Amino acid sequence: MGGSERTVVWFRRDLRIDDNPALAAAARDGAVLPVFIWCPAEEGRFYPGRCSRWWLKESLAHLARSLEALGCPLVLIRAQSTLAALLQCVDSIGATRVVYNHLYGMFTCQCYLSSDSCSVVAYFSNEF
Repeated sequence: MGGSERTVVWFRRDLRIDDNPALAAAARDGAVLPVFIWCPAEEGRFYPGRCSRWWLKESLAHLARSLEALGCPLVLIRAQSTLAALLQCVDSIGATRVVYNHLYGMFTCQCYLSSDSCSVVAYFSNEF
């Protein structure tokens, strides 16, 4: 980890470390807090079924092992509000940035952090 930034890397559906532009940028610039936030109340009509939840559980376990091998444990949060959980993560480490990969598809989470001390950066992958 190169710089002095403290960055929250917000994992959503991109549960991988390879080919992850947000994670790569965060790791290049300093300390990283990788987080996955599950907020069932915000899922609405897109609440995952049993098979999707099984896939999520297995994918999160694999991601956690991969990040642990890099010395950067994944923080799993079940919350009533994604925004509140992100703000708590930012405050807990004094983060200066929150980064995540843009989601393509029908449903994307609209979440805005506005602060003088923390910026939010979305990374777009070149692959579709």
